[in-house]
Amino acid sequence: MNNLVLIREQIKRAERLNKAQLLATKNGEITPYNPSVFELRQKQAHKDMEDLNF
Repeated sequence: MNNLVLIREQIKRAERLNKAQLLATKNGEITPYNPSVFELRQKQAHKDMEDLNF
Protein backbone atom coordinates (compact mmCIF):
# COMPACT_ATOMS: atom_id res chain seq x y z
CA MET A 1 0.00 0.00 0.00
CA ASN A 2 1.16 3.50 -0.73
CA ASN A 3 2.86 5.24 2.21
CA LEU A 4 1.02 8.47 1.42
CA VAL A 5 -2.33 6.70 1.84
CA LEU A 6 -1.22 5.27 5.19
CA ILE A 7 -0.07 8.68 6.40
CA ARG A 8 -3.39 10.25 5.38
CA GLU A 9 -5.30 7.54 7.27
CA GLN A 10 -3.18 8.14 10.38
CA ILE A 11 -3.82 11.90 10.17
CA LYS A 12 -7.56 11.36 9.76
CA ARG A 13 -7.59 8.96 12.71
CA ALA A 14 -5.73 11.48 14.87
CA GLU A 15 -8.16 14.24 13.85
CA ARG A 16 -11.17 12.07 14.74
CA LEU A 17 -9.60 11.28 18.11
CA ASN A 18 -8.96 14.95 18.78
CA LYS A 19 -12.56 15.86 17.89
CA ALA A 20 -13.88 13.09 20.14
CA GLN A 21 -11.72 14.32 23.02
CA LEU A 22 -12.98 17.88 22.54
CA LEU A 23 -16.57 16.67 22.51
CA ALA A 24 -15.94 14.71 25.70
CA THR A 25 -14.92 17.86 27.55
CA LYS A 26 -17.28 20.53 28.78
CA ASN A 27 -15.77 23.85 29.87
CA GLY A 28 -12.37 22.18 30.07
CA GLU A 29 -13.61 19.41 32.37
CA ILE A 30 -14.08 15.83 31.33
CA THR A 31 -17.75 14.96 31.57
CA PRO A 32 -18.58 11.72 33.33
CA TYR A 33 -19.48 8.98 30.92
CA ASN A 34 -22.23 6.80 32.22
CA PRO A 35 -25.33 5.60 30.42
CA SER A 36 -27.67 8.14 31.98
CA VAL A 37 -25.54 11.12 30.89
CA PHE A 38 -25.13 9.60 27.44
CA GLU A 39 -28.87 9.06 27.08
CA LEU A 40 -29.64 12.62 28.21
CA ARG A 41 -27.17 14.07 25.69
CA GLN A 42 -28.57 11.82 22.98
CA LYS A 43 -32.16 12.90 23.71
CA GLN A 44 -31.09 16.55 23.73
CA ALA A 45 -29.38 16.10 20.36
CA HIS A 46 -32.53 14.52 18.90
CA LYS A 47 -34.61 17.38 20.27
CA ASP A 48 -32.22 19.95 18.79
CA MET A 49 -32.38 18.24 15.40
CA GLU A 50 -36.19 18.21 15.49
CA ASP A 51 -36.21 21.92 16.33
CA LEU A 52 -33.97 22.62 13.35
CA ASN A 53 -36.27 20.67 11.02
CA PHE A 54 -39.30 22.82 11.84
